[in-house]
Amino acid sequence: MKLSDIDHLLKANRILASTLDLDKLLKVVLEQAAEVVCAETGSLLILDEKTNELTFDVALGDAGKDLRTIRLKLGEGIAGWVAQESKALIVNDPSSDPRWTRKADQKTKFVTRSILCVPMVYQGKLLGVVQAINRKDTQGFTVEDQEVLESFAAQAGVAIQNARLFSSLKQEKDKFETIFAQMADGALFCDEQGVIALANPAACQFLGMDRDRLGEHNLWQIFRSFTINPSLQPFLKGNEDWMEFDAARNEGKTFILSGIIKKIVSEKNVWIATLVVLRDVTLEKKQEKLKRDFLSLISHKLKTPLVAITGYTPILLEDEDLVKMSPVFKKGIESIHAQGIHLKQLVENLITFSLVEAEEMKIEKKPQILKKIVLDILAGMRTILDDKKVIVELDPSLDPLPPCPVDGEKFRAILRCLLENAIKFNTKDSKKVRIFAGSDSQFISLSIEDDGRGIPSEETGKIFLKFYQIEESFTGQVQGAGLGLALVKKLVEVHGGTVKVESRVGKGTTFTVTVPAS
Repeated sequence: MKLSDIDHLLKANRILASTLDLDKLLKVVLEQAAEVVCAETGSLLILDEKTNELTFDVALGDAGKDLRTIRLKLGEGIAGWVAQESKALIVNDPSSDPRWTRKADQKTKFVTRSILCVPMVYQGKLLGVVQAINRKDTQGFTVEDQEVLESFAAQAGVAIQNARLFSSLKQEKDKFETIFAQMADGALFCDEQGVIALANPAACQFLGMDRDRLGEHNLWQIFRSFTINPSLQPFLKGNEDWMEFDAARNEGKTFILSGIIKKIVSEKNVWIATLVVLRDVTLEKKQEKLKRDFLSLISHKLKTPLVAITGYTPILLEDEDLVKMSPVFKKGIESIHAQGIHLKQLVENLITFSLVEAEEMKIEKKPQILKKIVLDILAGMRTILDDKKVIVELDPSLDPLPPCPVDGEKFRAILRCLLENAIKFNTKDSKKVRIFAGSDSQFISLSIEDDGRGIPSEETGKIFLKFYQIEESFTGQVQGAGLGLALVKKLVEVHGGTVKVESRVGKGTTFTVTVPAS
């Protein structure tokens, strides 16, 4: 390779490194390649991986636009043969070569006298072919020309991949920025020091930031004007990779944000950025408070007359003279008493639920023997168990459980509700319930398994919502307000635990309550 050829290749390489605009880059470099091998013109054909055909991506001269409409199959023409065989080819008399196709000449009215064609390969993958057409002298293309064009093709292959990667990244960036900007939720990125690098319009509005001067804002300083619950200290100290939180503005009009904060780490697990997503929940929180206040008010107002109803009906039933007057009278009093008891339980659940939601319920954790709590509940439910023909199996796993720090009264309410559900939603004449446990150094779990109808999979994520009930046609349930499981979930969470459900339709359901062991 001559010194002048090397100079041309170096010049071409500088051009390759100067821009990522693929069309501009390849056109200029193709001009350089044609000049290096003393060709009148040149063309670059790219492999379309979907159709396995070669297309004229860049072609020099006036015929370039016409050539773009031509597609060559692998093996078709000189370029197709080079692509298929992945070998360079010099043809100084195309008209006598059986591989030659006149498609391009017929389309452009151009006369091809000689061709030098080399494959363009990147990391063993064929990208296309480069052609130099019609050497300017009469001797035709030489092996030395082939070496020069192959060197150029290798450089062009790298350039194409880089430009494609850049184009792909740019497209993804544009998509991301479009979605980012259109999000109703606020979203922002900051570094580990809290300096904000990127924020969408919603985040700027929520936090009062100037989008044109984001680098002057610091997230941790902005958060000082909010009450954050729970504290973000576990996140900042590295104990948590992500957290959910609420941020309530300290001054001015009530403004509450619900947020998620997540660390972005490098491949070496180094904290390099922080993603925060914020949602305005001010109206939701206000509505929730109104609901809680309303439920609490109504519940307390109902409690006084219910005490009178449930207190006097037993006295009326004990009065033999009144009862003897009419069997209908007795049945009516019994019905009033039963429904009064049911309504009283519902009101008590509403009050408890309101207190838990308002985070006003206090719990007193003391070491409790869970098996004793279970036995106490079963003793109190003996009449119901016998009436409904329920066989309760206590698994031996209950015996070795260590004392568990829970609020005895609240935990009894949790287990009683789960047991009642296991019974009342089971339509079998004879019912079976198994209670078993598990523990490790951190958690203690208690499970209640029944052999009832089970819960459809699409319902398992909804049953813990307040006032939600599965269709009566499936459960056969008539009474209830859909508060039982919602209350169970709240009470378990107050203990710092979790409740989960596993169920198969027709096979039964298992509820598992897990609480910290210490």
